[in-house]
Order: sequence, then structure tokens, then C-alpha cells
Amino acid sequence: MTMDDLAGAIVVALDRYGWPEAVRGVKQFCIDFEDANDHVRHEMLYIEPRSTGSRAFDAMLAGLAEHLAFHHGMKVPHWALNPERSVDDKWWFATDTPSLRPLCFVDTPAAFACRGVFLPRSALAHV
Repeated sequence: MTMDDLAGAIVVALDRYGWPEAVRGVKQFCIDFEDANDHVRHEMLYIEPRSTGSRAFDAMLAGLAEHLAFHHGMKVPHWALNPERSVDDKWWFATDTPSLRPLCFVDTPAAFACRGVFLPRSALAHV
């Protein structure tokens, strides 16, 4: 699965099931990325994804690409540095449980937080 494949899966999940299912797709991508070899990781990360139609999920994908690249000694994909891939002057929490939001402020990796996306680290599986 490439980032573009993930974006397509997110579009379907958002349309049919809602954002929690879309976040589960991100978690599965992380698991698959960890299990892949370097060549496959390159293929997974560097293909620019289509827009999901959600500014929050587009920002999440950019944060995910930067985060994974950093933790695996890879160059951040150019598309992930696009300022359009951030949440405009707002914060988006990948949880609907208000009591988890303070944890998200502390637990969110920097690559996501700088784009306005806050999520529990557990949403990223093994990352």
C-alpha cells in the first residue's frame, strides 16, 4: 500500500464508516511500513497521495510521512512539506473522547502537532 492507496482507503472509510475507521487505516499502514524492507518503504512513502477531501486527514498523511521518514533515516517526501497539508489555524483531535485531548497534547509526535493534528501515539501502532 502506498500513501496514495492509503488516501483512497481513507476516502472510502470516511464516506462509509467515519473518521475512527480512517484512523485505523493509518495504524495498519504503520504496521505494514514497519514490516516492509527499505525498497518497499521508499515506494510506500514517496508517491504523493491524492487529497482525501479532508484537510485534517491530508495533514495527517503529511505528518505520517515526515514521522516515518525521520524514524527510518529517510528524506522527508517533498509533498509532505506542502503548507496546504496542515490544518488551518485550528486543531484536530483524532479522538472524540474529550478526556483524551490533554494526553494528545503531550503524546503527539512533532510531525503531526506542527500540522495541527493531535492523536494518541497508540494510533500509530509500532511507530
